[in-house]
Amino acid sequence: MQQPQPSGSLGEASFSLSMLREQLADTYQSIEQRIERLTGELQEARSERRNELAEKERLADRLQSLLNALPAAVLVLDGQGRVQELNPAAERLLGGPLQGASWRRLIDQLFIPQTTTGGDLLLRNGRYVALSTCPLGHEPGQILMLHDVTEKRQLQQHLEHSRRLADMGRMAATLAHQIRTPLASALLYVSQLHGMTVGNALQQRFSGRALQSLKGLEKLIADMLLFANGGGNVRERLDGAELLAQALESLQPKLAAQGIELVRHVEAGELPVEVNPTMVISALQNLLSNALQAMPEGGRLTLSLQRDATQLCFGVADNGPGIEPALQARLFEPFVSGRAAGTGLGLAVVRAVAHAMGGVVECESKPGEGATFTLRLPLAGSVPARNEAALSA
Repeated sequence: MQQPQPSGSLGEASFSLSMLREQLADTYQSIEQRIERLTGELQEARSERRNELAEKERLADRLQSLLNALPAAVLVLDGQGRVQELNPAAERLLGGPLQGASWRRLIDQLFIPQTTTGGDLLLRNGRYVALSTCPLGHEPGQILMLHDVTEKRQLQQHLEHSRRLADMGRMAATLAHQIRTPLASALLYVSQLHGMTVGNALQQRFSGRALQSLKGLEKLIADMLLFANGGGNVRERLDGAELLAQALESLQPKLAAQGIELVRHVEAGELPVEVNPTMVISALQNLLSNALQAMPEGGRLTLSLQRDATQLCFGVADNGPGIEPALQARLFEPFVSGRAAGTGLGLAVVRAVAHAMGGVVECESKPGEGATFTLRLPLAGSVPARNEAALSA
C-alpha cells in the first residue's frame, strides 16, 4: 500500500531524512559485514603467517641440528670475510675464539704456510685438512668446509710403508736364496778345518768361532726365508712331545755351557698336532734361544706341554730379567728386538708360524720376574678350516 506523500517542504524534508536513515543503516550494515570479512581474512592471514614462521623455525632447528651433527668443520663467512656462524666440529678442530674473527687472520694463526702433497692443508696442531668452499648464493659471503683427513693420510702412509716392507721382504728372500749356496760351502769347509785343528788350540778357537758365526748366519737366513715364503700347507700328524724334544736337542750343549737348570712339565698321553714340523720346530727353537739369551749367567728354564679341549700349549719360561711393558706391545713385530745385537726376526717368525698353523703365541712378563711364552696350536682334527696362507703376519 503506497504511503501518502507528505505535503509541503516539511514533508519532503522528512521523507528525505527517512530515506537517508535507511541508506545509512544499509551502508553501516554493509560496512560491518565487510569489516567482519576483512577481520576473518586478517586472522586467517595471521594464522598462515604464524604457521609459516613455525615451519621456518622447525626447518632452522633441523638445519642447525644437522650442522651440529656434521663431522666436518663448517664456517659461514660474511661479505667482509668474517666468521658469522660455525658448528661444534669447527671449534673442536680449530679451537680458540672463532666467532667474528677474520678468516685471513685465522689462516695465519692456524695453518702452516705451505701446501702438502695432494692439496691438503696442515694445521699447526698437526692435523691435515681438506678445504672446500661454496658461495652463499644471492648473499655476499661463502661457506667453508674443512674435512679432517689425518687418519686417511696415516693409512696411506702405513700402506706405502707396508708395500716397501713387502718389496724389501721379496728382495731379502731372493738374496737369502742366493747366499744360501755359498754359505753351505763355507760351513762345510770351516767344519772340516775345525776338525783338522784339534792339536792347535789357537786355530781350534778361531775356527770354532767362525763355525759358530756361520751357523748363526745360516739360522738368520732360514728365519728370513721362513718369514717371507711360508709353507704352511705342508703338514704332518705328529706328537707334540716329539716336536719339543727335537727343538731342544740342538740346544742341549748351550744349556750345559750356561749352567741352565731344565725343568719339564709334559702332560701324559697322546698330544697330536697336524703341522709343518720344520716350521714348528724352528718356532720352538726361537723361543728356547730367547730364553737362553735372557739367562747368560745361568738360571732355570721351564718347559711345559699341556692340552685342553681344542689346543696344545707349548710353554717356555725363564727366570731372567723380564721384558719392559713398552717392548711387550711390539714384541712380535718384525725387526723389533730388546737386544742390541738382535735381528728382531725370531719372535716375528714364531707369530707367523702360529698364525699359519691356526694358532697364537702369547707372552706374559713382569720386569725382574722372567718371561713366559706360550705357543698354542690346534689339536689334530679340532679345527674345521686351517689357515693355509703364506707367512705375512
